[in-house]
Amino acid sequence: MFGKKLQQENENLKEELYMLQQLVEDVAEEMMALELDSGGQIKSVNSRFQSEFGAGSDSVIGRHPRDLVPEYLRSTQHFRLMTEAVSKGRVWVGAWQVQNGAGMHLWFRAMVCPIKRRDGELDHITIFANNLTRTIETSHEHENLIRAMQRSTAVIEFDLHGHVLTANHLFLDAMGYRLDEIKGKHHRIFCPPEVYNSPNYEQFWQRLRNGDFVAERFKRVDKAGREVWLEASYNPLMNARDELYKVVKFATVITEQVLQEREVSNAAGVAYDTSKATDASAKRGKEVMENTVTVMQQLADEMSRAVERIGELDQQSQTINALIQSISGIAEQTNLLALNAAIEAARAGDQGRGFAVVADEVRKLASRTSEATEEITSVVSRNQELTSRAVGVIESGKSRAEEVRSLVGEAGDVINEIQEAAREVVDAVSQFANRLGN
Repeated sequence: MFGKKLQQENENLKEELYMLQQLVEDVAEEMMALELDSGGQIKSVNSRFQSEFGAGSDSVIGRHPRDLVPEYLRSTQHFRLMTEAVSKGRVWVGAWQVQNGAGMHLWFRAMVCPIKRRDGELDHITIFANNLTRTIETSHEHENLIRAMQRSTAVIEFDLHGHVLTANHLFLDAMGYRLDEIKGKHHRIFCPPEVYNSPNYEQFWQRLRNGDFVAERFKRVDKAGREVWLEASYNPLMNARDELYKVVKFATVITEQVLQEREVSNAAGVAYDTSKATDASAKRGKEVMENTVTVMQQLADEMSRAVERIGELDQQSQTINALIQSISGIAEQTNLLALNAAIEAARAGDQGRGFAVVADEVRKLASRTSEATEEITSVVSRNQELTSRAVGVIESGKSRAEEVRSLVGEAGDVINEIQEAAREVVDAVSQFANRLGN
């Protein structure tokens, strides 16, 4: 009977050992496994460890687990605790940071399991581990990203109904509040009345409760009621159960930028009006120049006709001068005949006295005729001289008129260029102003 009992206990122990071995094998199948001797030296590693560590077993067998940790990581608390657990044969669970042969930094979640004999002496140590490198580095990256955003961006959190949960110092400084002054208050304390009284305001929060993010420029007011402009995004967040539970707002203060844009927009408006006025002035200037060209052309034509008329007068003066020369010749002949008649009358004595008187009168008439023709000749000569001068002046004026017409034409071309440039400026400023308005 005693033998049967012992045999039964032996069978039970075998069954228990089998189940324990099966458990160890299953764990080793899913996890990295390292077996250490009682001195802490690695005796063997499974294929999962070789795959995750990126090296064969020959590179780690005979080494201590601490040898896999680079020098700059040996001051951490989890390194110290793991080393103590291995050296003293204690159970330990925690982070194990290692570096493989390629220089890659890996994060393992390790469990140190000392295996003792029945007498309590340490037989060997098994370390089971999972590779959490991707999870931990992603978590660190997210944490660093959040810290970076907290350092450079105004951040505030709301519940789904718009009540403030918390805010960082950049947001508080921008709005002039302390955290205790806004915590639990509704988002509307940051909005002007025309915003929170509008139908769009409730729709805005409904969109967030529906899980939609909202990003744009927002007009807000600080504690003192001053206008503050934010370039911001409202981001609904979900918990582990995929339930919306809060809204995080990331914002950058752009008040100065908006004010500068307003100034630029105003300046663009002034430039647009000025450009339009310049275009209108250029158009009027063009019309004036065209009229001036027409008038100068008419003036030149009139001067040409005046030259022709003065030429005709000169021809008439020359004709008159020829007639005067004829009259002067006749007067000289008459004077000579009168002189001959007087001589003959003197010879005739008393009989020729009456004839002598007539001859003397004829001589005097011829003399006056000669004097008159000389005066007329002088006047005609003077007229011809003045006519010649007038022709010279008119020809000079005509030449100047032609020069003025040419210059006015060039000025008209310049005004055309100014008008075209003004139109281009009007178009450019109009497009710029429209972009600012949008």
